[in-house]
Amino acid sequence: MNKKDNGKKKAAQQAAKQKRQFNHTDNSAFSQRFKILYWFKNNPSLTTEQARRELGIMHPAGRIKELRKRGYNILTHWDNYPTADGQLHRMAKYVLMNRKGGEDE
Repeated sequence: MNKKDNGKKKAAQQAAKQKRQFNHTDNSAFSQRFKILYWFKNNPSLTTEQARRELGIMHPAGRIKELRKRGYNILTHWDNYPTADGQLHRMAKYVLMNRKGGEDE
């Protein structure tokens, strides 16, 4: 494969990656991780309840673990938070500190 073909292949891969990122009806792990990262752009933290109720992510701990593997420094704070029915439950609150490097999303 020559340099020109390699450049075209890379551009096609980037275009496919961008297309996947903007499909917000997709419920894949990739899309869920993207939703979490987008949330952190506008909010300082994310609780388990918020991830489930507002982002439709039923297992946020799994997605957070995957983001950590990809180099994101995400802290977990445990506390009692009220759910929609007003009951207190021990829940995680995640805070994105920074991106250290790692696998690309």
